[in-house]
Amino acid sequence: MRNKKVTFNALVVNRAADNTVIREIRQRSLDDLPPGELVVRVHYSSLNYKDALSATGHPGVTRHFPHTPGIDAAGEVINCRDGSFAPGEKVIVTGHDLGMNTSGGWGQYIRVPAMWAVPLPDGLTLWESMALGTAGLTAALSVLKLEKAGLKPHDGDILVTGATGGVGNIAVSILAAEGYRVVAATGKINYAAYLKSLGAASVISRGQVTTAPEKTLLSERWAGAVDVAGGTTLAAVLKSMKYGGVVACCGMSRIRVAITAST
Repeated sequence: MRNKKVTFNALVVNRAADNTVIREIRQRSLDDLPPGELVVRVHYSSLNYKDALSATGHPGVTRHFPHTPGIDAAGEVINCRDGSFAPGEKVIVTGHDLGMNTSGGWGQYIRVPAMWAVPLPDGLTLWESMALGTAGLTAALSVLKLEKAGLKPHDGDILVTGATGGVGNIAVSILAAEGYRVVAATGKINYAAYLKSLGAASVISRGQVTTAPEKTLLSERWAGAVDVAGGTTLAAVLKSMKYGGVVACCGMSRIRVAITAST
């Protein structure tokens, strides 16, 4: 394939001289893409919080414009210079710098280092992989971290904060399917029926988690938690963990696990 013959559509975000952010669909060529061994024709990409930040010109995510957001992508390999993947192979790319300062999945093609991609898992379609997306991957990794730290369903209630968000609602589903009793915390209490349909045993408001912020420790409530909110919410969660409880917290950085030993 000769790159100059391939043109495609992409959402391009640019910042004008007066700092106005401009978003438009443009035609681009493979020559416009960054270097990398792997060229993928994108079939699907999901919408994430970081994409929204990038698309609105947030400098904490994207510093160089013009730029195409999309921190994940699923598609078909067009070519791979180092032979890691064969043409036609279906792959997923998520994480690394994709959609941040490397042109992302909101274009019909991406070019990235081959090490950023993984083969599409058996049993998933490309569409399903992006329906789950980075949020689903993050939720699954959070649950895996909890279980690797020794958490068991019989240990007690598991709290999921930000439960109506992408990571939160998938975490609720996974934990419930694994036999945990899940308490979903949300600022959108009108979604309680939805969260219970995903498997939550009960739904509480965000305020019920962050009660009594002046206290150093709170009554032990949670055997484990998946926190996507951070800040005062995470502080309150940590203060109300059972002895030896485990928290997986995620957001704009890698998933971290905190093991508490309250007295």
